[in-house]
Amino acid sequence: MPTAALPEPDTDRLPRPLPPFARAPVLAVAAATAALLLALARRYDYVTDELYFLAAGKHYPAWGYMDQQPLVPLLAAGLDAIAPGSLLVLRLPAALVTALGVVVTALIARELGGARTAQMLAAAAYPLSPWLLVNGHWLTASTMDPLQWGVIIWLVTRWARWHAIGIRRDRLLLGAGLVVAAALQTKFQVVALVAAMLLGIARTGPRALFTRPLFWVAAAIPVGTALPTLWWQAAHGWPAVAMGAVVDAENDRLLFIPTALFYAGPVVGAVFCCWGLVQLVRNPALRPMRFLGWMCVAVLVLFVVAGGRPNYVAGLYGLLFAAAAVGLQHRARRRRWPWPVYLCSALLPVAMLPVYPLDFLARHPGFPSYPRQYETGWPALVEAVSRAYHDLPPQQRSRTAIVAETYYLAGALDVLGRPAGLPRAHSPHRGYWFFGAPPDDADTVLYVGARTPLADHFGQSRVLGRIETHLVNMVQGTKITLYTHPSRPWSALWPRLRTG
Repeated sequence: MPTAALPEPDTDRLPRPLPPFARAPVLAVAAATAALLLALARRYDYVTDELYFLAAGKHYPAWGYMDQQPLVPLLAAGLDAIAPGSLLVLRLPAALVTALGVVVTALIARELGGARTAQMLAAAAYPLSPWLLVNGHWLTASTMDPLQWGVIIWLVTRWARWHAIGIRRDRLLLGAGLVVAAALQTKFQVVALVAAMLLGIARTGPRALFTRPLFWVAAAIPVGTALPTLWWQAAHGWPAVAMGAVVDAENDRLLFIPTALFYAGPVVGAVFCCWGLVQLVRNPALRPMRFLGWMCVAVLVLFVVAGGRPNYVAGLYGLLFAAAAVGLQHRARRRRWPWPVYLCSALLPVAMLPVYPLDFLARHPGFPSYPRQYETGWPALVEAVSRAYHDLPPQQRSRTAIVAETYYLAGALDVLGRPAGLPRAHSPHRGYWFFGAPPDDADTVLYVGARTPLADHFGQSRVLGRIETHLVNMVQGTKITLYTHPSRPWSALWPRLRTG
């Protein structure tokens, strides 16, 4: 309701009253996106991170992990308990989250003053992002992040618009606090968004945000819910900091922005990101929302300077697409909208999905296919390791541990190998190291991997074979090595083997 305590609105620069929500076209784009993702949900197999999340949630539940937080592992485990082994059920939330991202992008455009066509342009740009669409095929933390960021941005933007016309809607801040709490249980990167947003508001307003009691209540919610995770991190030596160093070493700062623009989408996505940022910083009609532009700049600078993956800024794509569409609306009211460019931009993200038959990919090993690389080969892996394990003499088998080079090999053996009669898998790689070492009485190891970090710690070794998948993927050619006669117990050896 109106209040005299708020400053007089700047009517020359405020957005006009909200246009109607373009319900039919926006929901049509969202439904088409979900339908495409659900149609492909059962192709090809689990992706590497899904295996890790399933293993973590089913077998190693904890308040925190080195590289992720507990929400997605628990969700994956719950879905697998409802429908064991069902890729469709496991990936249903990912498809819905991506479709909701389409709707939230249109709602942000509406808050910025976007009419029907601008909302449609913004919504249609969302699934044209290769990163957003391909991640909608998987249940991972990176799938959840963009929607969580988008909802936070939408709620705060909506609060700022109401504030600019002298109306309080502080419950929106409470909603934003709840979403931040959920996002903190997904990935810590949301802290960068919140810090950058508050810096932008402190710089350009609306600074009245800091005087609202519900703002401080909203801030307390994620802090309180994050305490168990922070306790886990402290008790384990803050492994998230070590993970940050790993990410920094894996990425080139000079390629951060070009790669982030490619992830947004060739042509439409990349152009909209650049144009949208200009609109947020320079467009007089968006002056009450200027903090959003500086927020984007601060997030970008933070990840470039501190080190991060280009996909960390994917949560800003919806906002930038919305701002670009609104800016285009102001400049092109009598021009044709660029739908042919949209159709051309759809080719790459759709081609990156698992749309090719596996027999075609087997006949053409040089054909680029991202899903083939990370989603195939797991049955061949489990079969080869199971055969090697069960070929051991029973007495030796009872003292044998399975150790995998990487977290995704260990995840596959944990999720798919246990039903085949394999013991639990171990790995010194990243978060899997925290799941624990083999028992000290395990004097035989089946090691699965290309590198040989155990060679200096065991008296004898013998290569049992290599895994053949008939496809180019993460498993193809991986060695299975038998190690015996350890030089020291696992409790002393495990800290020496940890890898990033």
